Amino acid sequence: MSLTIRRIEQASYAGKGNARYILWDNKPRGLGLRVLPSGRKSFVLSYRNTAGLRRLISLGDLGVLSLEQARHQAEDELRAIRRDHTDPLAQKRSRQLEARTDTVQALFEAYLADRKPKREAALRSTANLYILPEFGKRPWREVRRSEVRAWHQGIKRTYAANRALQAMRAAIYWRLWQEDDSAGEREGKRDTRNPCAGVPLRPEYARQVRLEIGDLPKLESAIDSKVADPYVRALFRFLLATGARRGEALKLKWADVTLQGTACSVTFRDTKAGGDRLVPLSALALRLLKSLPKIDGNPFVFAGHRAGEALSGVVKAWERVRAEAGLPHLRIHDLRRSFGSWLGDEGFSSKQIGTVLGHRTDITSRVYMALGDESKRDAVNAVQRLMRRRRK
Repeated sequence: MSLTIRRIEQASYAGKGNARYILWDNKPRGLGLRVLPSGRKSFVLSYRNTAGLRRLISLGDLGVLSLEQARHQAEDELRAIRRDHTDPLAQKRSRQLEARTDTVQALFEAYLADRKPKREAALRSTANLYILPEFGKRPWREVRRSEVRAWHQGIKRTYAANRALQAMRAAIYWRLWQEDDSAGEREGKRDTRNPCAGVPLRPEYARQVRLEIGDLPKLESAIDSKVADPYVRALFRFLLATGARRGEALKLKWADVTLQGTACSVTFRDTKAGGDRLVPLSALALRLLKSLPKIDGNPFVFAGHRAGEALSGVVKAWERVRAEAGLPHLRIHDLRRSFGSWLGDEGFSSKQIGTVLGHRTDITSRVYMALGDESKRDAVNAVQRLMRRRRK
C-alpha cells in the first residue's frame, strides 16, 4: 500500500511498547513514514549497502519534507547507492563523527565520553598538562609522527611523558576504530595512520625508595607537628599500617569497615586490580579507625571539609611532613612500597606480600586460593610488631 497525504495525516503509533513502527510506501520501494509513540512523524529510507546489510536512514521530519519531496529524495539516494556503491548511513555517521572530533581536544573529550575509563580523572589531568597545550587546537589528522616524537622527548619527567603518549595514542586509535573498525595496534602490527604509533616509550626504572624502619619515629613526629587535620593524620598512618593505595583509602566508606568481633577488616571497592579487596586490620589500624569520629551525612572514613565528600588535596600536607622529617624524596605511594618491603624483611614470601597488597599477576591470582584471611592477618600484624619494636 502506497503512502497518501490522507493516510499520513491519519497515521498514529500502533506499535507495542517502544517498538519501531513504520508505514511503507512503494513509490519508491523502501520509503517509509516512521511514527513515534510521541506522535512525531518522519520519512525514512530502507536500503541494502554493498555488503548486503539492511540499513535505515532518516530523510527528514514530516513538515520539513512533503510526501513528494521525500519521494524525490529517496529516489536520488537509491540511484546514488546503485551507481556509486555508497552507504548514506555510514556517510552520515562519518560526518557526525568528524564534526565532534575535528581537533585533538574534541577527539579526547569524545574518547573519554565514549569509553568512560576508570582512571578518567588521571587521564584528564595528563591531557590538560601535556597533550592539549601542545596539540589541543590542531586537527588530529594534521599531527605528524615527528612532532609527537619531539614532544614526547621534550617532557621532562619520563613517567609523565610515557603516560601522555599512551593516552594520546589510545584516543587516536579509538577515533580510527570508530571510523572503520580498524584492528589498530596489536602484537606485530601497528596502524600507521596513528601519529603516535611506532614512537617508543622512554625507559622507566622502578623506584627503590622506601621508608627505613629506623626513620619511622621522626616521620610520625612530623605527621603530628605538621598536620592539624585529624583525618589527614589518620590517613597517613592508615597507609603505613595497611599498605593500602591512597586512592583506595580515600574512597573507603564506613559501610565497608568492620570494627567489632574477630574479623575486623576493611573492604576496598573497585580497586585498581579489579573487583573488591578485603584487608584484615591489625590492632594498630583498628585503634586508628576507632579513634576517628563519624560525621553525620558523610559516608567516608577519611572525611573531607565539604559536606558528604571524602578527603582530598593531601599532597601539600605530605610535602610539609616529609620536609620536616628530612625525607624529601619519600612519596605517599612509597608508604605502600615500604609496607611490602618490611614484610620481606620479616621473612614473608613475594606471594604472601602480593596477596596482602592486592597485586594483579598470574602468581597472585593463584595464591588467592591458597592464602586466606589468617595469612593476610599474620602479615599486617607482623608490620605492627616491627613498627612497635622500632618505636622503643
